[in-house]
Amino acid sequence: MTVYAMNLPGFLAGRSLLTPLTIYAGQTSDYKELALNIANFPKFLQLAFPAAALDHYELLKRGLMVLTCLILLAGFWYLRRLDLTPQRFLVVATWSFWTCTMFLPSMHDRYSYFVMVMLVLVALLDCRMIGVALVSIGISTVIYLRYLLNADAAIDLLPLAIIQIINYCGFTVGTFLHSFR
Repeated sequence: MTVYAMNLPGFLAGRSLLTPLTIYAGQTSDYKELALNIANFPKFLQLAFPAAALDHYELLKRGLMVLTCLILLAGFWYLRRLDLTPQRFLVVATWSFWTCTMFLPSMHDRYSYFVMVMLVLVALLDCRMIGVALVSIGISTVIYLRYLLNADAAIDLLPLAIIQIINYCGFTVGTFLHSFR
């Protein structure tokens, strides 16, 4: 739903409702990389198991798409009986979008910018999420800093991906175990 909300200007200008999906499908075929300049689960797989990531790209790509759908379905199944207040809706929207950027293949840093903005809003509403927001924004800043400074510095994304996965898991636990009590 978030992807469609963000593409509303395109739809109003006459784009098809399938455009976000066809663009993403084309991107996964063009780049043939599990992740591009982002600290997420596919980047972890790509860096921890480089030969497997290259040799089995198509299988991993489909597997990551299925994994993302299963995580979202499990989360929404858990939430099905809960009353979603505006604050809870913001948390769920943030978790949903972050789940997509954390697990879908061929994501890159631009997709995480919206998550960072959402995390700031969540942290403003729930001070328990300040640490999650700061870690995530810090990682995103470190990754993008070399582009901002036009530097050729290499950044080892493997430890950042591991930290970000742990951070995402912390947010998920906080979302489902603490935010809905």
